[in-house]
Amino acid sequence: MLKLMGFFAKAEDNRVELNTNIHIEIVFKSLTNEFASVRTTNNLGNKALTLTQLMKELQSYELMLNGGKSIQEKLKANLAVGPSSSKGK
Repeated sequence: MLKLMGFFAKAEDNRVELNTNIHIEIVFKSLTNEFASVRTTNNLGNKALTLTQLMKELQSYELMLNGGKSIQEKLKANLAVGPSSSKGK
């Protein structure tokens, strides 16, 4: 999501006008299959979301998928533990 926000800012800096619907469409197209139900819910409910509302919904869904932890928290926990490696001689 941060990469997309950077892309949107760069487009704006270059005077490219992307309306909210374009932002949201780009975000939906960038989502992994894990977020398919968010896409479906949005399409079926015909919700009119702002980019900020969509980001909040995606963060909430991410927390639900990961047992209350964000992906960043899970990555930090995995890095702290590290993969087990055994070197044979």
